[in-house]
Order: sequence, then structure tokens, then C-alpha cells
Amino acid sequence: MHKILMILISLTLFNSCSSITKSQMNQSINVTIDSPMKAKIDVDMSRQLTGYASGGYLFHVFKVSGDSKFAEEIRFNGEDPGWFSFLSRVRTVQSAAAYNAIRGTNADILVNPQYVLEENHWNPFYKQIKVKVTGFPGKIVSITNQQ
Repeated sequence: MHKILMILISLTLFNSCSSITKSQMNQSINVTIDSPMKAKIDVDMSRQLTGYASGGYLFHVFKVSGDSKFAEEIRFNGEDPGWFSFLSRVRTVQSAAAYNAIRGTNADILVNPQYVLEENHWNPFYKQIKVKVTGFPGKIVSITNQQ
């Protein structure tokens, strides 16, 4: 009996759970690369591009109608859109209008865009946003490094 008890105690000791934690001191590394660039852009001031877009949102959040193609990296008033820009329904529709303005042209950018915004949210369940954008077509001729 004594042998069986010793075997059970030995098995219990050898089968016990263990965890190992290893930690080390660390610090984040911030790496920034700054490369000032200068772009030469030809702007055609003789014609103006126009684009329209709209979006319908159920409960002011869920998209149920509207455009599905957007211009990337649209900045309004030269500012960074910020962390919560993905929540902005207006910016999304403005981006779609900018895309529609330059789609089918040989323009690379829309210079001096002017947005006309119409929001209809006459009930708490549905919101409609309509945007018209006008601007001049711009073609990038060259991009050079400033260093």
C-alpha cells in the first residue's frame, strides 16, 4: 500500500501544470523618413470637371444605396482626415463624387475642388447625402526630390 501511495504522489508531482513567463524591458522604436517632394502639375483652366454622388444610410449608419467607387486620400482644406474619418458618411460621398469627376478623363487630380453638399435626414431611420463637386483637371508632369 505504501508503494502505491508513493507512486501516486510521484505521478502527481511529475504531471503537475507549470507555466513559464519571460519578460524583458522594451521600448517602441519610432522611425520616420522625411523626403520632401515637389510635383509639377499642368492644370487645364479652360475646362471644369463635375462629379455627382449620393448615398443612402439606414439608421444614419448602414449604407443601403449609393456609389461604390471612391477616390483615395481625399483631404479637405489640406488637413489630415483623422482617426475617425471612416465613420464620416459625408466624406465617403465626397470621395465618390471626386472619383466620378475624374473618371474617364486623363486627369490625375482634381484641382481646387468645390463641394456642394445636400443632406436629407427628415426621419430618424434614413439619411440621404448628395454631393456635387467641380474642379479643374490636373495632370502630373513630374515629381522630383527636394534634397
